[in-house]
Amino acid sequence: MNDDFLSDFRNHVFYHGTSLGRAESIARKGFRVRLNEQDGEQCCSGGNLGAGIYITCNWRIALWFGPTLLCVGLRPGTRLLLSGVAPESKTIAYLQREFGREILNSPPWKVIPKNKRLTSHELVALFRYHYCQTWEKSYGTGAEWGSRWPAERERHSRLLDNFRSLLIRYGFHGYGNPADDNGIVVFAGDRLVLQEVVGEIPSSDYSALWKSDFRSLGDVGAVRRLFQTRGSEHARQLAQHVAAPHS
Repeated sequence: MNDDFLSDFRNHVFYHGTSLGRAESIARKGFRVRLNEQDGEQCCSGGNLGAGIYITCNWRIALWFGPTLLCVGLRPGTRLLLSGVAPESKTIAYLQREFGREILNSPPWKVIPKNKRLTSHELVALFRYHYCQTWEKSYGTGAEWGSRWPAERERHSRLLDNFRSLLIRYGFHGYGNPADDNGIVVFAGDRLVLQEVVGEIPSSDYSALWKSDFRSLGDVGAVRRLFQTRGSEHARQLAQHVAAPHS
């Protein structure tokens, strides 16, 4: 298993984009998985990878989700599964010999006998198989979103949803690919630490910059410089509060 990204975060800088109000809440209470009201009941809200908190190494992608850019760290011991890796073909072949082709077409617990259990290596290979079929494989034009997805991609997406509880059971705190638009989803907010308020893009600029994918901002330093010259006083105070040492 390629585990380079499971525990070594020294070479990665993670960002999270949000609103100023939510950034203030994070500074006070820490990161929390958001809940939405549906039919009178609370449920977890989430993006393409399900419920959780999304982080990415691409600051431009983070800014898609809000004008306030945060730099976040991960607590020691956090294990994130790098999902954008091709599944190990030998392990996939073994699973098919052992449990039949249905192991690739159904949730694993419906196929595997109750007296057997996937190893961590096998779970990762099976998970990556469905992830790559959902997010890494090209299905051609006109198949990018929602109901326009081909049936094969939709099937793998549904199967991928079944792995969340298994990943948690096997000790993973999140998964994703820092190189794609989905980024990484972290299942629980207590694994994340707010390190810096990088900057707030003024509302008068945000819409135009968003439409151009923030390409006119050459690097993350440009976000800091824009914030220094045009950021709101409220956001500046928050940035100072986060930067100040706390006992």
